[in-house]
Amino acid sequence: MARRPLRVGQVIGQLTTGGAEGQLRLLCEGFDRSAIEPVVYCLSAKTEPYGGLLERAGIAVRVVAGSRLGRIYELRRVLAADAIDLVHAWLFIGNAYAWAANVGERRPLVTSARNCKRQGRWLDALNRRAFRSGAAIIANSPDVERYIVREYGAPAERITVVPNAIDVGRFRPGPRRSGAPRIITVGRLVQQKNPLLFVAAAAALRARLPDAQFVIVGEGPLRGEIEAAIRAAHLEQACTLAGERHDVEVLLRDADLYWLTSGWEGLPNAVIEALACGLPVIATAVGGTGDLIGDGDEGFVVAPGDGDALVARSLQILGDPALHARMRGAARARAEQFGIEQMVHAMQAVYDRVLVRQAA
Repeated sequence: MARRPLRVGQVIGQLTTGGAEGQLRLLCEGFDRSAIEPVVYCLSAKTEPYGGLLERAGIAVRVVAGSRLGRIYELRRVLAADAIDLVHAWLFIGNAYAWAANVGERRPLVTSARNCKRQGRWLDALNRRAFRSGAAIIANSPDVERYIVREYGAPAERITVVPNAIDVGRFRPGPRRSGAPRIITVGRLVQQKNPLLFVAAAAALRARLPDAQFVIVGEGPLRGEIEAAIRAAHLEQACTLAGERHDVEVLLRDADLYWLTSGWEGLPNAVIEALACGLPVIATAVGGTGDLIGDGDEGFVVAPGDGDALVARSLQILGDPALHARMRGAARARAEQFGIEQMVHAMQAVYDRVLVRQAA
């Protein structure tokens, strides 16, 4: 009798546009369904766009909504009803609920950490318990690994670093563009990404390069503040707020340089996508950005909040065609190390080790 596929419950807080949500989709769609059958449990009614995309790919999505306690009981019930063999929790909120719902069960729990940020007393306490009692922990960069060991007491011997992945076929370089230099960033318009630093640095760079153009891709609660900052800096004709887009790769290929201005990160997917499109990247030295960008190779890293360094490094790259061309090649070569297949195989290896230990 043929053995049924391993049923893996993927627990996440929401399925809206976001880095972890996109990674979950790539992972689930990348599994060999004859070996692993994923079921996604979303802890809110915020399921678009990835919920629909997952369902169209034949992956079951369950919404687990309600009060905190109600979600724990409901998640416990549906994990049992779906005969889940292993639970994989995503992000700090997923860890908390998956741990609470899995207490006393024999099925193993794989927790994860994808950024360097404390979550508040309640979530911090539950994550400490989840990390210590889970069978394995996934971190997406060495910096995140070090952070959860230091801040959450996560046992280092249970941590495996599995970097984020991108579709390297979709994100690929185009021909070198001509014309005015164009700098782009992609991300939610939230405090973490520090888009106001992007605007301030854009104004400073435009004072040195009057024809420079800037593009901000993404939506979020800071949009009004960003629009006001653009007006105050007289950048209305130079800085485009492109909103949320589904053709990000086209916009990346039509740029010369990528800026990441974040105050904290894990391993930013947008940076890998920019590298894959052949863009030199200047990024703040937060989270795993230093693992992606060799200073002077694929771009440069600068101190968080240092707009002057962003401008100086941009002038260096844009003013030296040979340097720009060398960085374009290095960027693409670096990004090719982050294909979907590599991530899927690495994650399956973690599942296999957990199940072997459980059976021993």
